[in-house]
Amino acid sequence: MSLDKDDGAVEKLMEEGKKKLSTEGDKYDELNKLELSDHTETAYAGMGKEELMKYANSPFWVRLRWLLFVTFWLSWFAMMFGALFIIFLTPKCFPPSKHEWYQKSPVYIINAASLVNQSNLNERIEYIQQLGVQNVVLTSVFDGDGDKVIDFMQVNKSLGSNDTMKDFIKNLKSKGMKVILRLVPNHSSKTNMMFVRSVLKEQFYDSFYIWNSGSSNGTQHYPINNWLSVTGESAWSWDDNRKQYYLHTFSADEPDFNFRNKDVVNYFEEVFKYWLDMGIDGLYLDKVQYLFKDKDLKNDSLSNKATSILPETNELLSHWGDLIRNYSGILIVSDLDSKDTKGINMVHNSVTLTSNFTGEQLLHVILTKKNMMSSSSWSSWEWVCTDKPNCWKNETIDAFSILGSLLPGVPFINADPKLFENNKIPNITFIQSTLKELRSMPTIEFGSFNVKLLNNDTVFAFDRVMNGSESLLFAWNLSQNVTVLNLNSFDGIPAEVNLSLCTESACSILPPPKSKVNSNQLRLAGESAVVLTF
Repeated sequence: MSLDKDDGAVEKLMEEGKKKLSTEGDKYDELNKLELSDHTETAYAGMGKEELMKYANSPFWVRLRWLLFVTFWLSWFAMMFGALFIIFLTPKCFPPSKHEWYQKSPVYIINAASLVNQSNLNERIEYIQQLGVQNVVLTSVFDGDGDKVIDFMQVNKSLGSNDTMKDFIKNLKSKGMKVILRLVPNHSSKTNMMFVRSVLKEQFYDSFYIWNSGSSNGTQHYPINNWLSVTGESAWSWDDNRKQYYLHTFSADEPDFNFRNKDVVNYFEEVFKYWLDMGIDGLYLDKVQYLFKDKDLKNDSLSNKATSILPETNELLSHWGDLIRNYSGILIVSDLDSKDTKGINMVHNSVTLTSNFTGEQLLHVILTKKNMMSSSSWSSWEWVCTDKPNCWKNETIDAFSILGSLLPGVPFINADPKLFENNKIPNITFIQSTLKELRSMPTIEFGSFNVKLLNNDTVFAFDRVMNGSESLLFAWNLSQNVTVLNLNSFDGIPAEVNLSLCTESACSILPPPKSKVNSNQLRLAGESAVVLTF
């Protein structure tokens, strides 16, 4: 057999072998794939729908699903109510105070001699603090007789020395009290050395006071104009030594300073600095409406008030206010329109009423005073009877004390001149202690004010309301008869309210204080007042 033939046979044999191996390999792969597919389907085969529903509807799984459902919603409600509980129990955060220290505490006006050089000084100061007072105005501090001041830089002899006064001021301040001096800059005593020198026409003091020659017919002298003092007599008095008239808005023993003289202005600035350096916290300048008079000395008339509240007055007081503020002090003045003043911390105007005032008159003076205040001002409340001193009975005075303490503003309290008579400390009354508690409420500083006349204008009432704080309502029966009040005209007042405070007659026919009373049928005795909280 030739080599060529052999080669062909071999190649053919090899091709057939490859085909056989290839065919057997394909069959093997297909078999493997078939077996793997069978195993995969078996491994991932799940329960059928019928079998699944059989398990799902079994009592065990039904109860388990309901248990989880109820547990979820109970947990959700528990978290929600827990959050609300925390919110309601969290102490309320009231807005930061918008008022300064001199606008928060009642202002207590007391004669300095009632406190200085007293053996039980600490007990007296404690009594004042128990009234809720932190701001004390000291009167009759200067050498002289009341407003007839002999020397504005020396203390009254009854108070000891200036060093004694300095130690006393330091003592008050160490107990958390603010000390303010009352000063009347309008005039001095006739025995003041500045007036004596002015009478003698000494160069510096010649025009320290207001002098005028007036007119004469050769035998009799006449004032230059028709100006009257506050007593209704001529405001001019003749001085035989100087041979001129001097002006006095008050008594003839109290000659008026000439504030058109810059040396007078400078003198009082030195006075202010002296006492501020002594440690006082401010000055209360009283009767400042009379500081300037008409420079042409024109007659007073209905259309021309020549002796009070001239534009120059506000300019000077604003200047003084800036000076005192630079010494970290405050300036309180009296009897001006607060809208016209700048640089002054507080304007204090007393509220005047007759002995037989009506509810309509009371409402009018309160609203008028509030409307006079600028948006940044804070009212002050002091009640004065125009008929005569002590024209109101004690229960009326108590009602005024409550009223002034609960109105928006600061009550001014004039201490009884016989307060510490026989060296005794009076007991704090129920009204005084309760007013201290009520004034500590945020509602007094931040709450709204809504006032009404009820029962044919015989009952004066107002509420103070603030969200998130206890609210209160004051009602005063001005008639002499018992009346029944329905207070539903005030929004948000509940049917039952707490009786927090009552004057003597009111307490006599009502349940004890702290009791619940019906706001729809509240019996109020004649000329008595109550405070309700809710």
